[in-house]
Amino acid sequence: MTFRRLAINNVWGNRHQYGAYILSSIFSVMIFFMYAAFIFHPEVVHGNIQGGSGVRIALIGCEYVIIVFSFFFVLYSSSAFLKTRQKEFGLLLLFGFTRGKLRRLVTYENMLICLLSVAAGIGIGLLFSKLFFMALSGLLHVDNPLPFYFPLRAVAVTAIGYFLLFLAMTLFSLRRIGRSEIADLMQAGRKPKDPPKFSIWLVLLCVLSLGAGYGLAAAMNGQTVLVTMLPIVFLVVLGTYFLFSQASVALLNGLQRNKRIRYRGTNLLILSQLAYKMKDNARVLFLVSVLSAVILTSASTINAFYGGSKEQIVQHYPQAIGYVERGLDAHRTADPERVKQILREDGIRLEYELKLVGVPASFKLKSGVTMEGMFVSASDYNAQAARMKGVEPLEVGSGHAWFIYPYRESQAVFVRPGETLVFLTAAGADARMRMDGQRNGMIAAPVAPAANLVVVSDGDYRSLLAATPAKLQAAVYGFEWKGWESSEATVERIKALVPDDARSLFQSRTEAYQEARQFSALTLFVALFVSALFFLASGSLLFFKMFTELQEDQAQFKALRRIGITRREMGRVVSRQTAILFYLPCAVGAVHAAFAMVALGNLLSMNVWLYAGMVLLIYLALQTLYCWTARRTYLRSIFREDAR
Repeated sequence: MTFRRLAINNVWGNRHQYGAYILSSIFSVMIFFMYAAFIFHPEVVHGNIQGGSGVRIALIGCEYVIIVFSFFFVLYSSSAFLKTRQKEFGLLLLFGFTRGKLRRLVTYENMLICLLSVAAGIGIGLLFSKLFFMALSGLLHVDNPLPFYFPLRAVAVTAIGYFLLFLAMTLFSLRRIGRSEIADLMQAGRKPKDPPKFSIWLVLLCVLSLGAGYGLAAAMNGQTVLVTMLPIVFLVVLGTYFLFSQASVALLNGLQRNKRIRYRGTNLLILSQLAYKMKDNARVLFLVSVLSAVILTSASTINAFYGGSKEQIVQHYPQAIGYVERGLDAHRTADPERVKQILREDGIRLEYELKLVGVPASFKLKSGVTMEGMFVSASDYNAQAARMKGVEPLEVGSGHAWFIYPYRESQAVFVRPGETLVFLTAAGADARMRMDGQRNGMIAAPVAPAANLVVVSDGDYRSLLAATPAKLQAAVYGFEWKGWESSEATVERIKALVPDDARSLFQSRTEAYQEARQFSALTLFVALFVSALFFLASGSLLFFKMFTELQEDQAQFKALRRIGITRREMGRVVSRQTAILFYLPCAVGAVHAAFAMVALGNLLSMNVWLYAGMVLLIYLALQTLYCWTARRTYLRSIFREDAR
């Protein structure tokens, strides 16, 4: 038998162990290839696709993420497979194989898996590349979808890149072969394991690390995000590692000492095996937990941006269109009568029209920073606030004022209650106001000088207005209607009224919404494949980790069958252990992601739980499917051996 034939037989004979690993590798190659096909597409390279250059840069970044992730995934997988085949290697050495021939055999096997993964990945990617181009073209709003082409450069980059990756992993793997004696290799699966132990100090460190990380995440805001992000990641990762390597062993030891729990049903067998499995699988469970946290956090964040983009846009653009006129009766930006005429011509019915007249002013904060704003009356502010969701009315006394900062998600405090500010109006007069506080959130287009509003009493407002000539006053116009999301053509007609030098004074919610929607959809689409890759890889780690212990479990279950354990009881034991193996890291990752969502909600000032819940449900459904498949395959392998 030739080396090639022997390598093929070995891969086929270990197909149950290699199956999930090969599928994950194929999926990784497929994603890498489709991204490369877009990156090297002639229409994208030559800049003929609007927005294509930005997507190209994003996909190049994803390519680096995929190749780095594949490096560590293949390295860990290869090491795990070699560890399970120590007895096989011992037999080959015993039958006359030299260590050089053994290394040659492993090289053939790895290259066979490499060729299979690369060929299948590129083939499937080529098959779906046209569909991929059509989806990206739709998200980029390209009239003519990207044409199909044979991506020779993408094929070359993918094939060479993954060949070098597998070759490097093979060289790393070969270092592990040949260091052990034949007797040690033959007895590798029979060596007695030391009882699992834990350190109470490391358990305490686990609790403190996770508690501190969660506490910092819950308290994070826009001012502390840069300072606390890295410490949070470090503390949570450190705590997660000791959670599985130390705290889980301590918990299982406590359960074993509880006689009521220990002697109920098959718990004696489950707990005793789990104590060893948790210790042995600590690194895998740790890695899968971190991967689960990354998947859930990133997917929930992107889903929140995608689903919440409309809510964010409505907060930042209170009306469908809004603009500022400098001068009370000036219509240098756009004539409101002409705007309403265009809306009528296009069959759009106004919900309301806003005209907010104010007095521009500048003021210096206690910090020395000078800001611009506009005085408006409490009556005008409250009338508009009544039309808007989540905006409370204000009560302002004579000589007092409220500062309205436009961005609701901002944590910055510019004005504090009780301090007195001196305002310089557009007419050159001073106005001294005692500030009642600051409120975030806009009611009209946040365009200078109306970006920052200063709400004063009606009496003070009339006095300021009377002292300011009409040509120095400012007027903010706003027009709101239903169905603004799909009124791009109407907005373009209105925008055509605005002179080029006044474009900065005009804002359109529709344009901002379409741009944000396009960016969010692209990000979601691109990240979906990377998240799917991470999910398959995490499931593969758990899947083949189960099969690395198959021979040992088969021997244990054979012995248990002799003392009366039934197949049904064996199935129950395997089901519970499999569920713990798959769902425990998922639960830990979900808790990590939940605190990340708390921090995200604080940063964005929005409710992200609906979007995070949708992602979690999908993840749990896929994890359940993976768990059921692994349990079914594992039980079939055990019962097949038991029947011999």
